[in-house]
Amino acid sequence: MDFVYARLPASGESGSLIEAISLDPRAGDLSPSDIAGALRSFPSAEVFAVPTPINSPGAPVGLAAASIGPPGPLSGIVVAGMRRDDFPSSYDRLLVRVSANQLAVALQGAELRAVQERQRLARELHDSVSQALYAIALDIATAQRIGGADPTRLEAILRDARALAETGLAEMRALLFELRPEFLIKEGLVAALQRQVAAVRARHQLSITVEAKEEPEAIPAIKEALYRVGQEALNNIAKHAGARAVVISLEASPGELVLRVRDDGRGFDAGKSFPGHLGLRSMRERAASAGGVLLISSKPGQGTEVTFRVPTPSEGLTGLRPAETRT
Repeated sequence: MDFVYARLPASGESGSLIEAISLDPRAGDLSPSDIAGALRSFPSAEVFAVPTPINSPGAPVGLAAASIGPPGPLSGIVVAGMRRDDFPSSYDRLLVRVSANQLAVALQGAELRAVQERQRLARELHDSVSQALYAIALDIATAQRIGGADPTRLEAILRDARALAETGLAEMRALLFELRPEFLIKEGLVAALQRQVAAVRARHQLSITVEAKEEPEAIPAIKEALYRVGQEALNNIAKHAGARAVVISLEASPGELVLRVRDDGRGFDAGKSFPGHLGLRSMRERAASAGGVLLISSKPGQGTEVTFRVPTPSEGLTGLRPAETRT
């Protein structure tokens, strides 16, 4: 292919589109802006038609297109372009349709994960910050009723309100971090893990130790995968393990990063499947998406250790990326 063009409706934004173009370096005479301009209004009618070849300094570029969803100006499309006399053949068009279907399935999966993440954040807000604020309001109302009649009790109530406020603040900071993952780039993986630990420690009164000497060298996608696996492991420990102490370690070696999360909880039979536990599946999916391996070592009564090993390629080996992206 000389290029592949994709256009997708932006999730949750009526009338908004996202465009991306992957251009072969050997087709340097083609302009991404010209390609987008020629295909931005395709298809212009309700009927999906074959797009007109794009003129270029060399031979005209033949196009093979497929839609994602119902045809129309706001539909998703995938268009492949190639300067070849016999392009596109029926087989070429079939391949593009298959690719468009795969992209549609991937988008549906991403949307489902986004919905699940929003539901989880809503539960966290209700279970932590909302309840903390409610308890603080009750403490303040009680303090107002007591006034100066019982200074000792008044001081205890105010101490409790302050502790609740600090817990709620730690929770809110952690949730804001999850909503704005760009903080991971600015503040770093170690700071992100420490922030998440502070929230879990305050919420569940767990003893958690972080063993990480310095910020590792890795691309943002790998750092986010490490953070998300650590976050999910902590959530699983808090919900299911009944642990008293947790140790999180981050080790860097040439070409690899290793995250370990160990607890002294009740453990489980790691050889069994747990179809209802989405946390384990989520961690495995995160690890696989980063090209890493997730290992879980656990036995009943002997605690659990989660190990996430992920290679750290250089910036030049991170895979293909679009030549131009617009929103």
